[in-house]
Amino acid sequence: MAPADSDTDRFASALHRGILGALLAILALLGLGWARRLLAGDLLWGAIGLLLFLGAGYWIVALFREGLAER
Repeated sequence: MAPADSDTDRFASALHRGILGALLAILALLGLGWARRLLAGDLLWGAIGLLLFLGAGYWIVALFREGLAER
């Protein structure tokens, strides 16, 4: 029986965080693009973009902190 903290489990966890981080980075870029609409006066899409950008950024930072805590 393998130990609970095996190398395979750590690799799978790191891979999961990496893929999720990449997808969140794409969402953050999309949100940043929508947030630029605030300058053009489109408040609805700009506010949605700003929330998406900040939420994705916060989640990416949380993934980094989770990875560091797992080491």
